Amino acid sequence: MAPRDEAHRLLASGQEADVYLRSDGLLVKRSRAGRDARPEAELMRYLRRHGLPVPRVAASSGTDLVMEYVPGPRMSEEVDAKPWRAGALGRELAELHRRLDDVPPPDFLPGEGGLLHLDLHPGNVVLGPEGPVVVDWTSAGRGDRRVDVALSWLVMAVAPLRPFKRLARSRLLKGFLSGVDGGVRAAMPAAAAIRLSRRQRDEAEVSAVRRLVADCSG
Repeated sequence: MAPRDEAHRLLASGQEADVYLRSDGLLVKRSRAGRDARPEAELMRYLRRHGLPVPRVAASSGTDLVMEYVPGPRMSEEVDAKPWRAGALGRELAELHRRLDDVPPPDFLPGEGGLLHLDLHPGNVVLGPEGPVVVDWTSAGRGDRRVDVALSWLVMAVAPLRPFKRLARSRLLKGFLSGVDGGVRAAMPAAAAIRLSRRQRDEAEVSAVRRLVADCSG
């Protein structure tokens, strides 16, 4: 750990970033890929002004994004710990998408169309004391809102799970799909293309993605 991290506690490591808890109670998200933290910080401030539940940004500098620490489990952890809540949690995730529908996309975000998180799944939702909070806006963009919803569905549907967890996933998906527009099925091919282009996927996942695309097209 670098000298500036000596007072920090590593909480998580993702594909491109590490998350630390500072001694003052704030979180630091630090990109390992050299990504500038300022665009994500600007977007999160914008989203808070429009009433979307995201962590409050304290500062951003270089590759570091400093924000409030929201205590609570990730939605994915809650599904694992309390599988009987899976349906309700799926509906909460759908409600977050509906709230995103109502947020006008900022002019500084490139592209056309609505605001897209592009990685909104249970692992990126913290169940805080005041309700669910959406984190990790690194991939955000603009486009067809249905693609964002389809990506959430896809991520949940193709994750490899042990048999006893598949029932919870089924309930999670049923709850989620009960709260979203049926037109999302038409956006599944575009969502699948995004998913498969991000990094190398194993053969089992590629097959699962293709089966879901076929099911949605049938």
